Amino acid sequence: MDRMKTFFIYFLIFVGIYVVSQLLINAYIKTSYYKIESYDICDDQLTITIDRAGTRASKDDGYIQGKISNNGDLKSPVKYMKVELYSEKEVNLGEEYVKIEEMNPNDVKDFKVRFTCDYVKHFKISFLTQEQMDEVNANKEKLNLPSFEPNGDVENIINMVEPKR
Repeated sequence: MDRMKTFFIYFLIFVGIYVVSQLLINAYIKTSYYKIESYDICDDQLTITIDRAGTRASKDDGYIQGKISNNGDLKSPVKYMKVELYSEKEVNLGEEYVKIEEMNPNDVKDFKVRFTCDYVKHFKISFLTQEQMDEVNANKEKLNLPSFEPNGDVENIINMVEPKR
């Protein structure tokens, strides 16, 4: 019976430590994020509403969440939402793209864009057509760094330094 009491006490201590550590972790994560107050949205047939509580960033990453609605009278074709991320001094930190499927009039969809940029203070949202997105993808492929052939002299030096097995 004493062993069961001891086991039960250890079990309660373990559960208590687990619960306290989870609460502290969640509190740390929530306090490390700050709200992004400043943003620009380009005009389009689609209307974007940003959730104030859902726009957060930390020193390493963040997310932007909101709703997209089609307030026009026509069906909206497939578009891409371009989110440009800026620092406090308006330096472009990066871009994220989100595909938006066709939307009928009065449709509303939720979105969430995650990013991994440091110290984002401002963002700008604009829309791209399929053709513009194809251009962006083509430009990204052109920017790939060329592959370099290894230098034979370096290979010889490495082979001399490393012992043969």
